[in-house]
Amino acid sequence: MNCPLNRLTRFVRALLLGLLVAASASFLGAQEGDEPRAKRGVHGDFAERDAERMARVLQLTEDQKEEWRRLREEHEASVRPLLRQMRELTERLEAEANLENPDPAVVGQLELDRRAVARQLRTARVEAHEDATRLLDRDQRIRWEALQENGRGGFRGLFGPGGRGPRPRN
Repeated sequence: MNCPLNRLTRFVRALLLGLLVAASASFLGAQEGDEPRAKRGVHGDFAERDAERMARVLQLTEDQKEEWRRLREEHEASVRPLLRQMRELTERLEAEANLENPDPAVVGQLELDRRAVARQLRTARVEAHEDATRLLDRDQRIRWEALQENGRGGFRGLFGPGGRGPRPRN
């Protein structure tokens, strides 16, 4: 006999079993992990894998790898406050623009401030791109430029979304 109560009981048992399996898998995964996620950072794993891939594709020497990592870390450290400032300005602009009667002068000033920070970010990206390019020999530059043309080159953390290096501005 297959009454609704029996189906509900089987469903609840299966659900509990699934939750138990998922909880134990996540518990074991947390114990087996070599490093807590919070210490690696949000993009830490991706940046490392991307750095390894670029080192392999460009055939970087050990000295070049170290210099590349140093450049990336310096760039990230210099850009982090600008990104935080950009996020704060954007939030303030959104809040001001969503008011019933926004002040045009405040909205305009916030937009001008955002554009100034965006220029600083572009300048930092161009400088990082130029510094990284100076590290490469002729053959490595050719490979890197080919990757950039295909949208696969550059450290995304170092050169922004898409990793295509500096972009021309209109």
